[in-house]
Amino acid sequence: MRTRYQRNMTRLGFLGAMNRDLVVQQSCAAVRNSLQIEVAPLMETPVSDADARRGADFLKGLGAADHLGGSAFNAARVAAMLDKDRELDLAFFGIAGTVEQSQPHLAALGGWGFDTTGVEISPDPPATCLAMVEQAGRTLLTAPGANAAVADWMEREQSVLAASIAQCTVIHITSYLDPATPELIARIIEQARTFNPALIVSLDPGMAWVAPGGEGLARLLALANILHLNNEEFIRLFGTSASTAICSALQPGILLLARTHEGVTIYTNTGVTRHSPRLLDVDVKDATGAGDTFCGAFLWSYCRDMTRPQRAAALGFALARHKVGRTGPLSLTDAERQGIFAQIDKEEW
Repeated sequence: MRTRYQRNMTRLGFLGAMNRDLVVQQSCAAVRNSLQIEVAPLMETPVSDADARRGADFLKGLGAADHLGGSAFNAARVAAMLDKDRELDLAFFGIAGTVEQSQPHLAALGGWGFDTTGVEISPDPPATCLAMVEQAGRTLLTAPGANAAVADWMEREQSVLAASIAQCTVIHITSYLDPATPELIARIIEQARTFNPALIVSLDPGMAWVAPGGEGLARLLALANILHLNNEEFIRLFGTSASTAICSALQPGILLLARTHEGVTIYTNTGVTRHSPRLLDVDVKDATGAGDTFCGAFLWSYCRDMTRPQRAAALGFALARHKVGRTGPLSLTDAERQGIFAQIDKEEW
């Protein structure tokens, strides 16, 4: 088990939420009508903890799957699953909620070998995310739970978090619903870079941060070395700008990864690379966490060889496609793993 920072290893950290995810194949309209909750279709909407409890009971009655989740946690799970030979030093930063006097997320991270000294334990339950999946996409209702204290935690522990994150080679950051968090995280990263100027920041802002925008997000975007965006988020930030304009606006060494259902486009200041593989039909069963799967797989591959981001993107895309055809979090048999890696290795990188 990784219990401390090992200086001879690449250290990959994750900063973000740990949620309880309830996922059901159901239109958001049915949930809205039954619970009388205001729902934004195919978007993430904050709800109260009380509404989340009612919604959880309702979704469980519909046969919803109940998983440990959260964007950072999902990505961390994938990186740990791929890192079977313990080539990376993994760390997590966040707030772990309590369920019946235990912290299931914290226990899972410890079992996967993560350094969890950067995790604070809360007596409150984990944040709850209700996911309604339909053909057009997914609708999320998210309650804060333990993450209601995230801004206070970041302000109180800013110096400690900055020093700990500075020990990372790469830190992957995902969004919280609290609108204060982009600014607070930007401060932490700026302080971390005073200790470690080479710190690589991977940012998956999600629509929860992209849609409202603001100075905090702009400050955080300016600190990112790797920016992960789905198609909707990409259009929101860059509109219909030409590829040449986007590339010329990027600083040297910056990677912008734009994901669609058909492939991944990598933008750098030197040009554009597109990964558009020939796709086999996939029966979409559960798209929840597919973007996080991409991020976790990309980062694992990237941290092992930073000279081949295209290969990392190809692996991320392949595993995200594999994930949507499965219910629940990504899992791989040895045969599936070998087949996916063999296919990736056939490509020219």
